[in-house]
Amino acid sequence: MSNSRVTVTNEQLRDVELALAGAWGGAVTLQLPPIGGEVIELADGEGTVVASLHVGSSSPVPTASAVREVVGEGEAPAPAPVHAVTGTVRPERPFGHRDRVDLRVTVAPRRADAAIVITGDVPAADDDLWRDAPADAVIVVLDRGDSHALADALGAVAAVGRDAVVLPAPARHGRDEAQWIDAVRHAARALVASEATVWETPLTPSPGRVILLTGLSGSGKSTIAKLLVERLADVDPRTVSLLDGDEVRLILSSGLGFSREDRIMNVRRIGWVAALVAKHGGIAVCAPIAPYAVMRDEMRARAEEAGRFLLVHISTPLEVCEQRDRKGLYAKARAGEVPQFTGISDPYEVPSDADLVIDASVVDPEGAVDRIVEVLGQVDVRADQR
Repeated sequence: MSNSRVTVTNEQLRDVELALAGAWGGAVTLQLPPIGGEVIELADGEGTVVASLHVGSSSPVPTASAVREVVGEGEAPAPAPVHAVTGTVRPERPFGHRDRVDLRVTVAPRRADAAIVITGDVPAADDDLWRDAPADAVIVVLDRGDSHALADALGAVAAVGRDAVVLPAPARHGRDEAQWIDAVRHAARALVASEATVWETPLTPSPGRVILLTGLSGSGKSTIAKLLVERLADVDPRTVSLLDGDEVRLILSSGLGFSREDRIMNVRRIGWVAALVAKHGGIAVCAPIAPYAVMRDEMRARAEEAGRFLLVHISTPLEVCEQRDRKGLYAKARAGEVPQFTGISDPYEVPSDADLVIDASVVDPEGAVDRIVEVLGQVDVRADQR
């Protein structure tokens, strides 16, 4: 009987890497689909099975159910069920590329008498923390999957004249702040030094942003998105990229149709590219319909691994969208000629977590852009104050 197989995220892969090296007694808890089986093969993003999880326990993770306003008929897809699966991990094949394997404690073990783990930015050389730090303590910096940030951290430690090693950052998903700090401390004690002190320093946020404009077809998303990109190019130093629903389908999502599965995949691809833009410090402006909450939640989660996410609901009423319809799609949908058309024969879940709601039948496009730029500025200020 073949084992079950699941592809884990990069964040989960770091937990697996730590457990394989001996952290947490070789055991790990991963949030996975309820696929069952005593042994689960864990594949990386390239499809290579790097480890197997020998299941000790599995329990469902409670999900919050929300009652949302819906435009159109039918049922929106529900969030996929998730189980917290705990077990021991065993290696299967070598991991793919990992940054700084020469300093990575999971690859090149290095025991020390004492260690200091820095969870955020490395303090400046004149910071009081260094004055009281033991001279023989090795400095541990965390790899969160950002090569530039890791290089900066190692450079900052070298500037202080201290030796550094690299510890993969444990996954934050599924852990609150106290649990995450505890996971960091235990991993450092298992792999670096039994005396490990944790410096909880602030982490400079990424300047990357993902702005998702969601709304019905004809709501004005594309017009506002294009004007927003023009405005940001004038007033913001960051590179701005437009990922508009219709234009993306010509290249990135060429070959996809308009079935529910294909529409979900289209938005997933947009979210993936947008997160890459944010990871490199840019702003991605996205304007697909994105009718389902699960779509938007997935895009938010991916974006917030790289920067900040701003959800803008263009709430133009259905009747106005129908009046604006240049392609006649709404009329065809009402006549039954276009199946699964959002707002008519397929549901649009009205966002309950939008950062900004704009009715484009009341607010003109320039006014909408003014409001988005204002809220984006507030997001930037909050990020700088963290």
